[in-house]
Amino acid sequence: MSAKTAAQRRRILVADDDKEVRSFLTDALTELGYEVTAVADGEALYRAATATPPDLIISDLDMPGLTGGTAEALLRANDKTRDVPIIFITGQGEDRQARLVEFRPGLRLIRKPIKLLELAAAVSEHLPLP
Repeated sequence: MSAKTAAQRRRILVADDDKEVRSFLTDALTELGYEVTAVADGEALYRAATATPPDLIISDLDMPGLTGGTAEALLRANDKTRDVPIIFITGQGEDRQARLVEFRPGLRLIRKPIKLLELAAAVSEHLPLP
């Protein structure tokens, strides 16, 4: 089995309330060889992740309704999803990002606008690229 075939089975769940961001992430990650499912909010993120746990979650931090942070707390409390790595994306400024990381060591944040190389590097920390 080729490396690309193995990587295609690696599943990434994307959650963002911005349709353009979802589309960009889906296209970029698919091009890199991953299977991608995209949802528009934290509730759909929680439902999709618990129904079929992905290998990685990429979630907007600030979504209306159930935020990415709240969805993360619920996923960490669930035996099926507690160990799924999560990368957050945010449009928040650098000051807010620094405070978040200070209070949550190990929190992985990517700032919007998303740069393809930064996205690929963050994903490859958890899922090797094909």
